[in-house]
Amino acid sequence: MKPVSGWSYRFICAFLRGCLRFMHPIIHIKGRENLPQGAAMLCCNHSAFSDPIWVIVFGKCPTLPRSMAKKELLEAPVMGWLYRKLGAFPVDRGHADVGAVKTAMQTLKNGEKVLIFPEGTRIKKGKVSEPHSGAVMIAARMKVPVVPVYLSTKKHFWQPVKLIYGTPYFPEYAGAKPTQEELESRTTELMRTIYAMGEQV
Repeated sequence: MKPVSGWSYRFICAFLRGCLRFMHPIIHIKGRENLPQGAAMLCCNHSAFSDPIWVIVFGKCPTLPRSMAKKELLEAPVMGWLYRKLGAFPVDRGHADVGAVKTAMQTLKNGEKVLIFPEGTRIKKGKVSEPHSGAVMIAARMKVPVVPVYLSTKKHFWQPVKLIYGTPYFPEYAGAKPTQEELESRTTELMRTIYAMGEQV
């Protein structure tokens, strides 16, 4: 299934923004101007199935960012169809999914954005996660900036929601290629930055 594009992409995003604003009349969006032109790795904290929709439709990127999602979600009859139309591609979390990595890298090579949730699963507020270093690894290999994104962990009906797009940056490494230890360290720093963004605004 091909993702939507052109006017279909803009129409669906506008419709979904309207739905989200109806459910959450108060939405604080900050830093949308930080989203760079061209390829970038968007990395967000993860607490709900709706997270990719929030990040994508309020980002208002000229072209549809593609998001990495667990394959079980994309197999769902309704939500799976919607996420595929919004550019999601599957990843098998139980294995080293080379196909998902290649899709992400090709998307970045094409000058498009990729959205990944380094925590890999939904994490509720106050819980501790062990983030995966795949997003940082792909960004380093493709030499694209990482954009930290924070999204409120509580999104009950009528509750205010914060969505913050942070400043893009290129993680630094000692050598030409990062070691696994460096990737894990930079991923931990990334998640700390993301949650700190939510506390400061």
